[in-house]
Amino acid sequence: MPGEAIIRSSLRAVALGVLLALVPALAGAGQAGDAAAGKRLYWDGIGADGAPIRGVTQGDVEITGAQFSCVSCHRPSGFGTSEGGNYMPPIIGEVLFNPRTPDRNRNFKELYQEVQPPGFWARVRQPRMRPAYDAAALARALRDGVDPGGHEFAPIMPRYDLSDEDVANIAAFLRTLSDEISPGVDRRDIHFATIIGPDADPEAAGAMLRTMELFFDWMNKDTEGDTQNPTFSPNYRSNFISAYRYWQLHVWRLDGPPDTWRAQLEAKYAEQPVFATVSGLVEGPWDEIGAFCDDMRLPCIFPNAELPTPGEGRYGYSVFFNRGLALEAEALGLHLGDQDAASGRVVQLHGPGPEGERPARAFAAAMARVLPDVPVETVAYADAAGLRAALARTAEADVLALWPHDMATALATLADAAPRAAQIYLPSAAKEPALATLPPGVMARTRLVWPYDKPDGYHPRKFRIRGWMHSRRLDVSHPRLQLQTYYALTMAQYSLLHMIDDFYRDYMLEIIEHQAENELNPGTHPELALGPGQRFASKGAFIAELAPDTRLGYRVVSDWIVP
Repeated sequence: MPGEAIIRSSLRAVALGVLLALVPALAGAGQAGDAAAGKRLYWDGIGADGAPIRGVTQGDVEITGAQFSCVSCHRPSGFGTSEGGNYMPPIIGEVLFNPRTPDRNRNFKELYQEVQPPGFWARVRQPRMRPAYDAAALARALRDGVDPGGHEFAPIMPRYDLSDEDVANIAAFLRTLSDEISPGVDRRDIHFATIIGPDADPEAAGAMLRTMELFFDWMNKDTEGDTQNPTFSPNYRSNFISAYRYWQLHVWRLDGPPDTWRAQLEAKYAEQPVFATVSGLVEGPWDEIGAFCDDMRLPCIFPNAELPTPGEGRYGYSVFFNRGLALEAEALGLHLGDQDAASGRVVQLHGPGPEGERPARAFAAAMARVLPDVPVETVAYADAAGLRAALARTAEADVLALWPHDMATALATLADAAPRAAQIYLPSAAKEPALATLPPGVMARTRLVWPYDKPDGYHPRKFRIRGWMHSRRLDVSHPRLQLQTYYALTMAQYSLLHMIDDFYRDYMLEIIEHQAENELNPGTHPELALGPGQRFASKGAFIAELAPDTRLGYRVVSDWIVP
C-alpha cells in the first residue's frame, strides 16, 4: 500500500537520524581505532596528533612517550617482563579484553624461575581478579592507573595524558599484538634451521652439526618420556603437557655469492617454515641473512659469524655473541689511545671485501676519536703480491694492523716478509695460523685482539657442558665453536621452557634477552648479557700476545676494553 510505504520510509529516516545523532557519542565512548597509529604510540610514544604523548610516573615525575614508550616495559610481544623487583604483566588483546580468567601458567616464569625480592613475590601472588577491559576501562587504566577491578597500578606505571583517539588506537593495536601463533610450530613439532655459508670450513661445520644433532636427540628423548607418562608428576609437568614439542632440525646450506642468499633462504623457508634459526656458521657478511631474518620476523639465535649486521642491532631478529671484526678494530683503537707513550707512525693494511674493509673503517674511525693527532695510513691490497709490496713500505711503522681477507695466505706472506714494525696487531682468527707460521722474531712483536675469555677464566657451567659432550662421545675438535653452539641451543631450550605454549617469536627473543645473563655462559666469553632490545651479548675485547709455550697459545696482556 502506498501509505504503508510512506510510513516505512519515514521510520527509516527517523532511525537514520537517531543513529547519526549518536555517532559522535559512540565515537567518544569507544571509537574504532587505527592499529597502525596505535603501533606508533606503543613503540615510539607518538600520539594521534603527531606529537609525543605526555604523562607522569612515580606520582610527580613528568615524562614523554619517547622516554616511557609502552614497548620499553611491555616488550614487542606484549607479554611484559619482570625487572628490578617490578612485574609488567601481559597486555595482549587476548588477556586484556577476554572475560575469562587468564591462564595461570603464564605466570610460571615469574612465580618459579626468577630471583626476585620478597615484595615482588607478594605482589605477583596477590589475587587480582578483574572484569574484561573495554574502551572506558582501558582509558581509565592509561590515564588514572586503575584497572577494571578497581586495583591501582604501581607508581612506576605512567599515567598518560591521552585523547580518546589515542586510546582507541592503542586498543586496536593491542588486539593485533601476538594474536596468532608464529609459523614453524604445530601440535607435535617445532622446527629449527641452522645456516651454513658456502665458505664455512667443512670440519668446523661438521663439529657444529654433530653437537646440534646430539642436543636435538637429547631434547626429543626427554619429550618422549614426559609425554608418554605425563601423570608421574601431578600438578606440575602434566599441567604443561601442551607445551611439549619434538625438535626438528633443518640444515640450510647456502652456495654462491651473498647477493643470491636471500632467494635461497626464501625458497628453503617456503618449503618448511621454521620457528627460529639456531647457531650456524657463516664466514661472509651476515647482511643478507640478517635482512631476511628481520623481514620474516624470524629469530636467528647466536650464529657463529665474524661479520654481523652492522649497527647496534637494536630490536633486530639476529642475536650475536659480539660485533665481530668491527668490535676488534675499535677495541684496538681504544687500546692504542690508552698507552702511556703516544703512537708514532700507524699503518693498517687490509684485504679486499668486507672482511678487510669493515674493520679498517672501524679502526680508522676509532683512532680519529681517541688519537685525533695521530694519522692512520691505510693501504688496501688485492693479493699476496700486493700485501708483500705493502709490507715493504712499513719498515719504520710503530704500529702495523693487518685485516686480511685470506688469513692463511696473509700469515704466510707476513712470515716471509718479516716486517720490522715495532708492534703488529692481528684479528683473533689469526691465532692458530700465526702460531703455526710466524718466525719467533715476528711472533714476539705480534699481538691479537681477543674478544674471548682469558685462558684461566673460570665458568662452572663449562665443566658441566664438557661432561655432557664427553658422556655422548662427542669429539670436541672445535671447542669454542661447539661451546657457542651449545649456548645457542640452551637459549632456545630455556626460552621454550619459559614460553609454555605461547609460541610467539618476539616473546622468544625477549626471554633470551632475560636469560642471557643468568650464568649460562659456557666459558667462551668473560660475560654474556643482553638488555632489552640489545643484540650483542659480549661488548669488549682483550689484547693478547702469542704464547706458543702455553697450552692454549696466548696470554692476555690488557684489561677488558669496551668501545
